[in-house]
Amino acid sequence: MEFNDNYGVYVCPHVFKKESPIFVSIRDPYGDWQFFCDDENCPENSKPHLVGAGHLTQADPTINELTCLKPGSFAQKIHANANWEYGDLE
Repeated sequence: MEFNDNYGVYVCPHVFKKESPIFVSIRDPYGDWQFFCDDENCPENSKPHLVGAGHLTQADPTINELTCLKPGSFAQKIHANANWEYGDLE
């Protein structure tokens, strides 16, 4: 399964400005998608931007692997070329 290019997702400012690849994806309990850089403080200290998922999948096609995430779960990778690791939000 793949994201629809026009499907709206939230990204941190670093991902929005293409200053960082995506290292963390969260599907919150309401089903909304969030994509973050590797800065631990970014989710709490920055304002998210709404973008079409197609902008993300063009830069990193592995984002489409994340369509399997259920609400209340996350995926992360330790470096840009690593495989996604999955878990549940607490």
